[in-house]
Amino acid sequence: MTIVPILVLVAIVILAMYFFLNKKSDEKDREGVVRDILKKDALAVDFGDGRRVVVKLFGISPATEAEMLDEKIFAFLEESLRGQRVSVKPVMVSSSDVMAAEVRTLGGEYVNAILVRHGFARWQVSEASSDGALGEAQRLAQEEQVGVWNPAIIQLLEDKRNSGGEMSDDDIANMEVDPEEQERKE
Repeated sequence: MTIVPILVLVAIVILAMYFFLNKKSDEKDREGVVRDILKKDALAVDFGDGRRVVVKLFGISPATEAEMLDEKIFAFLEESLRGQRVSVKPVMVSSSDVMAAEVRTLGGEYVNAILVRHGFARWQVSEASSDGALGEAQRLAQEEQVGVWNPAIIQLLEDKRNSGGEMSDDDIANMEVDPEEQERKE
């Protein structure tokens, strides 16, 4: 036996091992019903087996509590998703009960990007750098200054940080934005 067939066989085995070890664990999209809104970026979805799976919206970071958008975010999610059928594309599966995923309505709307587009969340580049839809949604939200990109919210957070002291909810709720000061900062 010559060495050429042996080298070919070794090359085939190495290629097979390479493809086997590097194959992606992409799970197929799954359809389910949103049963509950757990957090600003997490849903309880029933995929038809009666068990609720926690689905974290991949690639986004929701507005912080200090940005005072929680009520709007939960209202939006409740109105648009609770009880609705959605398509879930798992990106990372922690267990059979927890996953990070891209979620779309059956109409094709990308829920993760909608939250970013409304300024309810930021694109988490470190997690989803190749997700162009999230990047475009954030660019538009910044351009239109909505949600977390609203100058009033930005000034509010800056004033809170600069005050050094604790601010009560009433203090924050009664704050006003000085448009002239905001223009000077920009």
